[in-house]
Amino acid sequence: MIYKWVDFIYVTIHLGYMGSIYYVERNGQKYAYESISRRVPGKKNPVTDKTYLGKVDPKTGEIIPKESKKLPSEEHVWRYGCVTLLDKVQSDLGVMDDLRECFPDIAENIMAASMAVAIDPTPFDDVHFTVDENGLKDRLRLRGNLSPPVLSDMTKDLGQRLSAMDLFFSRRTSRMDPDGTCAIDITSNSTYSEMGGYAEWGYNRDGEDLKQTEILLVTDSEGIPMAFQMLPGSIADTSTLKEAVEWMRSLGIEGRIVIDRGFENAGNIAALLEHGMKFTVPSNVREMPIKKLMTKAKKAMKDSDAIRVHEGRSYKVAEYEVGIADLDGIHRYVTRLESDEKNAESENALFDSSPKIKAFVVYDPRKAADDMDNLMAAIGRAELELEGTVRKDPAKEFSKLPAFVRSHLEWSVDEDGVMHLERLQNSFSFDSNRAGMFIMFASEGTSWETMMSSYDTRDWVEKAFDVYKVDADGSRSRTGDPDRARARFFIKMVALIMRIHIQNVLRDHEKEILSSKRRRDNVCGLTVNGLMRSLGTLMIISSPGYVRLTQPSKTVREIFSVFGLKEPVAGRIIPS
Repeated sequence: MIYKWVDFIYVTIHLGYMGSIYYVERNGQKYAYESISRRVPGKKNPVTDKTYLGKVDPKTGEIIPKESKKLPSEEHVWRYGCVTLLDKVQSDLGVMDDLRECFPDIAENIMAASMAVAIDPTPFDDVHFTVDENGLKDRLRLRGNLSPPVLSDMTKDLGQRLSAMDLFFSRRTSRMDPDGTCAIDITSNSTYSEMGGYAEWGYNRDGEDLKQTEILLVTDSEGIPMAFQMLPGSIADTSTLKEAVEWMRSLGIEGRIVIDRGFENAGNIAALLEHGMKFTVPSNVREMPIKKLMTKAKKAMKDSDAIRVHEGRSYKVAEYEVGIADLDGIHRYVTRLESDEKNAESENALFDSSPKIKAFVVYDPRKAADDMDNLMAAIGRAELELEGTVRKDPAKEFSKLPAFVRSHLEWSVDEDGVMHLERLQNSFSFDSNRAGMFIMFASEGTSWETMMSSYDTRDWVEKAFDVYKVDADGSRSRTGDPDRARARFFIKMVALIMRIHIQNVLRDHEKEILSSKRRRDNVCGLTVNGLMRSLGTLMIISSPGYVRLTQPSKTVREIFSVFGLKEPVAGRIIPS
């Protein structure tokens, strides 16, 4: 047997000593302490240190740690309410799911920017402040921040992903009823920049002396955006519709479309009929056959059967057929004439051979009063401003008045150079006869209720859309890059998806309260901006080892209830 010597290495290991825990009971409450003994140089016996640990839970026997009274080394305060609601809304609508499918690497950043814009429609350079104030970085687990340089790089990248955007639009479209109603809105977006050729001179709906781009937005029947296109500012509405219909078909949209004024020329209507589209569109009543319908309708509206009701509001209505005549590729409207009217025989033959649409001539008594009130107020302001004044260039000053005001006034200057305004009685008589009247076109087979319900969408969308046409400081878009401009509107579109849903819930809640005659709560009458301000009062206070929710107001609790969220409870939050 062979023995082998082995050298042993001795290692000293210092083990931290855990003290003993003991309990003291006072007044029926048990308290826990830790006792640790330690040696002190110069003393024969060890010294015992006692540390209070906290109360003992009588049910579980666990120690409830004492709360430190020292100021936290680091504390964060976040707005909790807005993000909690928006997260619920986007989840219900499947927005983040669609973003992750189409933009897997930047979906969270897009959502963070969109939520920030939904909370506060602020200039994009200030988005990072809203992101930080609302704790979006932690909530969405962002990699990095959304500082202006980072957001600029992200929007440049996002704006070039046109295929991914189309995929996102298709996914949003697939969530609606394919046979349901959708709305088309075109709006001019004035800009100080050239936008890489997209900004051009054209008809500016805001009356501004600026170049513009155009945004074509498609929404569902609830006004929720589904898709958009950014177009050069010089493209006329009439030449846009045909391409828009083809694009919508490619996205899977087959149902009724609701279109704004400017689209209703006979050529566009013929194109809609050719594609077999169901539609609703208001008429601007410029062509003579349509003007005659209004005169004809006034007689028909004397019948009690002309009274219709929509959403609790009374109207008088007359329905007619209108033909779309094709004269060697040029389309025009044609109506059936009485036998004693001029060209009745030829016009009626043309009418009989033409495809038909439906025209609703509508009289709204409330609108009539509002129209006259607004007209007289505007004329009164013009008279107050110009009547009896001396102007260097009276013609120029008069031209600055709105067109509908100028059509009712005539100006002159006396021998002393004093300017005078005179009202044109014929114009007032015409407006008095037409006040409160409007005409709606629709595809054949459209009922009164379907026409009115489908067009309600227009008002909801326009009110929400206007929020995003300007920056929060009232300025127009300053970006000169079309890719970034496209990405910015994409972010605004995602914000609109959430805001319009919130707007719809608020509207439906108020209607339910009013119809059931229940007591009005604090949510009734709230706008989306007002709701965001209320939710902004609910805060999370966080420091190392400590998280607390502030006291929610009654309004905040009612908002959470209306949107199906669990009622927030103030106090310390124990992380799960």
